[in-house]
Amino acid sequence: MTIVLPTRNNVIAFVPAHNEADIIRSTIESILTQTVKVDIVVISDNSTDDTVSIVRSIAAIDNRVSLIETVGNKFKKSGALNTAYKSVDLSSYDYVLSVDGDTIVAPDLVEQALIEFQLDPLLGAVCSRAGVVKQITNGFFEKLVYHWQYVEYAEFDRSRVSQDRGIKVAHGMCTVYKVEAIKAVMERRIATGKLDCTLYDIHNITEDYELTVTLKELGYHTAAGFGMHAWTDVPLKLRELWKQRVRWLRGGLDTLWEHGWNKSTRKDILNAGLFWIMLSFQVILLYYAFCDIIRGVYLPNRMFLMVMGIMYVDCVYTLRYVQNPSIWDYLVRMTFIPQLFYAWFTIAQLIYAYYLFLFKPNQEW
Repeated sequence: MTIVLPTRNNVIAFVPAHNEADIIRSTIESILTQTVKVDIVVISDNSTDDTVSIVRSIAAIDNRVSLIETVGNKFKKSGALNTAYKSVDLSSYDYVLSVDGDTIVAPDLVEQALIEFQLDPLLGAVCSRAGVVKQITNGFFEKLVYHWQYVEYAEFDRSRVSQDRGIKVAHGMCTVYKVEAIKAVMERRIATGKLDCTLYDIHNITEDYELTVTLKELGYHTAAGFGMHAWTDVPLKLRELWKQRVRWLRGGLDTLWEHGWNKSTRKDILNAGLFWIMLSFQVILLYYAFCDIIRGVYLPNRMFLMVMGIMYVDCVYTLRYVQNPSIWDYLVRMTFIPQLFYAWFTIAQLIYAYYLFLFKPNQEW
């Protein structure tokens, strides 16, 4: 079935949403109030709350909004978005905005994205800055987990500055794609025999990273628009955060294995190797520090102090990229100890992701 939209604007937004009743209205309204007119298709993926009724109520008063409900989709976000790409004729559009159902976008986000495309004819995808919405936290620990991520998302932005027109991931939270590039990927799927993958590879659990790699292999640039602001929800429970990050990391390793060593992946593969080298150095430093304590030497050696000093400066410097930092954001980084715990938490996630990659070949969404 092909969706026939009553309006035809240059940009169309696909909004995958699973049980997002608490925020979906705000998400849609943030797209409707763009400085550039945008058609919107919300894909309600097996929702069991009021997501569908909320979207229908908005569509009843604004004909730019349409709704698709998935049937039997077991591939979560990838499957939901592929359903949209199968259902909507893109021939009248030049750009697709893909934004999660729990994400709010700034009023000029699409306008800023179009400027990026005008500046770079080879640009295939441009993602927003990674912001975090203000969330209500219950207790000290949830607040700590929240602010760990609040600053960490700024760190993601910081890393994209150095990546220029070849960022690692045009993140699924909020990215604008050129339709020409989307069609090129679709043709690539057919050519490689992935007939069940319209645009997104349903066999990969990090669909945004795999799509980014494919775009780069096809010769397109991928970038972050630092005038593009968007804010999303983050997990507040440590177990949920662990599950989310292990999925990201495991899917990244699967992507590198699938695509192999090439111009678009070699930097990421080298970084994966660098992780183990840096981890080895950290373990050696901790070993010598522990030996000093056993011998009764409580003053760390110079090498230990130098490494910790570098880590501290780098940790605090990230605050420069945080949007509207609070006292909690400063405390998390400047007191350093909470950040050390979080750093080892992320190291544990990556080690476990390697374990899953090597010994658990059956991916789970």
